[in-house]
Amino acid sequence: METIEIGLAYECRAIGIKKEVVGIVEQLYNNTILINVLKCNQADRATVIELQNRLLVKYEDVLSCIEVECTA
Repeated sequence: METIEIGLAYECRAIGIKKEVVGIVEQLYNNTILINVLKCNQADRATVIELQNRLLVKYEDVLSCIEVECTA
């Protein structure tokens, strides 16, 4: 897998979430990354809100880097 960079969006399987999510990397740790969730499955929405849109993801559960359109 390519190097994971802070500020880029990735599709991944977050810890404690059933379906894949899309999030922007905020922090890199030894075994995980912290993402700010942009998109998630409706079934996981309550959990994502409870965790304030921030989830931990293991490096091996990062599936792909994606392009996100800026809506500024």
